[in-house]
Amino acid sequence: EGPAGLPRKLELFYDVLSPYSWLGFEVLCRYQNIWNISLKLRPSFLVGIMKDSGMEEYQGKVCVLYKSVIIFIIIIHFPHICGFFPPGSLDAMRFLSSVEMEKPEMLEKVSRELWMCVWSRDEDITESQSIQTVSITALPLFLLTEVWSC
Repeated sequence: EGPAGLPRKLELFYDVLSPYSWLGFEVLCRYQNIWNISLKLRPSFLVGIMKDSGMEEYQGKVCVLYKSVIIFIIIIHFPHICGFFPPGSLDAMRFLSSVEMEKPEMLEKVSRELWMCVWSRDEDITESQSIQTVSITALPLFLLTEVWSC
């Protein structure tokens, strides 16, 4: 706990293309009240961070990732991809950033829906139609024009 019993502040930087982020996201969202933390969600473009840091992708990460997920007994449908991350989360992460700025209370729901698109339904979030479908599913109609105008 923070000073005087106040919740500790915790920021989660995540990309919807990372199943590790998804696991952390779900655990922190579920237990934030029990653990007395104030969770701040921060959508981040992980591929950009990896490139800027000089980290190289390699095929072996897929095997390690799959074994890790099995340990946590989470059923995730892995799309047929070449490499660690499916390409193209930039538009999705930009959309989440606009949701964060305009309607932060909706960020958890929209993020979860994008993860479901990628990891459960094997949908391509590089297409704007997929992101629009997520927004229609996750956001009330009156908020759509506000967020899409960003």
